[in-house]
This record gives sequence, structure tokens and C-alpha cells, in this order.
Amino acid sequence: MKFNRELSSKYGYTLLELIVVLSLFAIVFSLAIPSIKSIFINMEKRELMTFRRDIIYARNSAIVENVNYVLFIDKANNSYQIKKQGNKEEIIRNVKFENGIKIVKNNFYNTLRFSPTGSPNRAGSVELTNMNGDVIEITITPATGKVNLYINGK
Repeated sequence: MKFNRELSSKYGYTLLELIVVLSLFAIVFSLAIPSIKSIFINMEKRELMTFRRDIIYARNSAIVENVNYVLFIDKANNSYQIKKQGNKEEIIRNVKFENGIKIVKNNFYNTLRFSPTGSPNRAGSVELTNMNGDVIEITITPATGKVNLYINGK
């Protein structure tokens, strides 16, 4: 059996080959970073719109089912909960904000009750922030319970 010295002396990669491969990886990752950032922004928006829809759902369900629905805001756990108050209390939704949205404050003492007419027991707003530091305000109007969303006052 003949042993080929030319093939056996090359066991690894040269420094130039390693630098080329690493620079190609760096280019690919630098192109992927903006798309990853947009994914997080979309997740924030989805989470915010889900919160708004859940408040509207609680108001509408109170009207349709002729029972009280209650929205509980838990600032400490950065979450909210929707309960149906009929013959027995039932948890409808229990959601924790996990994608950049933070609860800053609310002015209805963490509990908002929608009566069977759809009107809230008090008007109020929930102030939130996102990863960019934008101030997001969700307001609930008196009597009608209309839900409005404002980002940086707009």
C-alpha cells in the first residue's frame, strides 16, 4: 500500500479560510438582525391588539350573556385577567405580557367591571410602554365602554 504524503500533510484549514468563513457568517447575521427586530415589534403589536380586543370582548360578552365581566390588571406580574361573574365566577382569559409591553399604571384601581348593559363601572385608562419607550394608553369611556388606543398621544 502506497502512502501519499501530499494528502496526509494537510489536516486543517488555513487562517485565511477561517477568516473568510467567519466574515461570511458575520455578513449573513448582520442581514438577519433587522428582520429579528421587526419580529419583536410585530409581537408587541400583536400583544397590544390582543389586549384591546380582550377588553372589547369582555364588554360585548357582558351585553350578550347578561352578566358582569371583570377585567383585573396586575401590574406586579405584568398581566391581566378577565372573569365572568355569573352563578359562579369563571376565568375567561389570563394573559401575561411577555413581548416587550409593560404595564405602567391604570386609574381604575386594577379592576374594571362591565355591567350587562356594557357600561363600565368607571371610566379609566391603562398606561403601557413598549421596548422603544413609547407611551401607549388604552382608554375606556364612561357609559358606552368604548375602547380607544393611543400611542404617544396619537
